[in-house]
Amino acid sequence: MKKILLLTLMLVFVFASTTLYAAEKYALGMGNIALKVDYINFTEDVFDNIDLDNGIYLGLEGYYTIYPNLYLGLEAGWAGTSNDGDIEIDGEKRNVDIDVTFVPIELNLKYVFELDPNWSIGVGAGISYSFFEIEANKIDESVDDWVFGGQVFADVNYKMSKEWFIGINAKYQFTDDLEFDNVDTSTSADNFRIGAQIGYMF
Repeated sequence: MKKILLLTLMLVFVFASTTLYAAEKYALGMGNIALKVDYINFTEDVFDNIDLDNGIYLGLEGYYTIYPNLYLGLEAGWAGTSNDGDIEIDGEKRNVDIDVTFVPIELNLKYVFELDPNWSIGVGAGISYSFFEIEANKIDESVDDWVFGGQVFADVNYKMSKEWFIGINAKYQFTDDLEFDNVDTSTSADNFRIGAQIGYMF
């Protein structure tokens, strides 16, 4: 995990160094906010095995320029997935009702390349601190954990006007292993997201 975080920080420094050559303009305004709706997939096999790997993610992000075309920002969101059907456990089918709640909080650095006055591509990386909860409703039990992580991402945006833009985004996020009641599960909350956003520039 430490090696991955180091790689993420190195990517951030690479993005930062490119600003020495940036044009004196702002591809997505001095600042911007956007609402995101994404498909999320938890990549660990254990989530696939119990039908909890796919869900929906709702997020809100805000960025402000620290150099032309280089943006520093925060993103927070909520993701949920559930299984209320039959799953196979130890060769036996059992009826379950399990909900997963995932709340990532991210600090990101993004560099935006302007393709023309309307189209732009952003690439970035950052660090995160995320809440993860599994709740078994039928037996009224739940476990949760907060985990550190990092992410790399890209987006493509189209300016509809001087204030509004729409776009698509993709992100891969990795986290430390989850610990429930001081027990290391050897399972992370690594996830992949892809979806769309609508934003406002100021």
